[in-house]
Amino acid sequence: MRVVVFQGQYGIFKRESLDLSMPAVQSCLGLYALSDQHDYLLCAHFDTALALQQNLEDIQCALERKGISMKSLHGMVFGGDGKQSYLRCSSPSSDIGNTIVNFIKARGGTAEYSAQYYSGVIPQTFNFYYKRRYGITEGRNARDFMGGNQQAKNIARQRIKLRPSEYSPAQAKMTDISHLY
Repeated sequence: MRVVVFQGQYGIFKRESLDLSMPAVQSCLGLYALSDQHDYLLCAHFDTALALQQNLEDIQCALERKGISMKSLHGMVFGGDGKQSYLRCSSPSSDIGNTIVNFIKARGGTAEYSAQYYSGVIPQTFNFYYKRRYGITEGRNARDFMGGNQQAKNIARQRIKLRPSEYSPAQAKMTDISHLY
């Protein structure tokens, strides 16, 4: 199953036969978390601090609906902090990343904010991938954007019409795309 997680989206996916990418994490933040009790992967592509707490609670509820506890998660937050992050995300995006990490840890999971994969002073683009193994790659690869669900692509196109600084709280709400796959 091919899955693409775009900006402002999150999903919880069964790892068996999964071919996933979360492309173009540069000015925003990516989260991936593996459950040690279940064969699931959580991916989320954050682009604003607005309604961040509500979005994190929504993600927690989505996990619980699948019977997954936050305690079972091992997460990594990456991206952000480049010059372009000030155009797309709240500044500084490291504050968003630390909030995400603290949310997971407060609920018994483990998480860290990667010092290795952030845009820094010179903007870099990172892509998360999962296909039998997982990792983060630098640069832009057209394949990372290919495939996936057309509705998820359309949701992303609508979202990026505004800068996050222009979002209302309703527009800042992240979309759970799990059901599209």
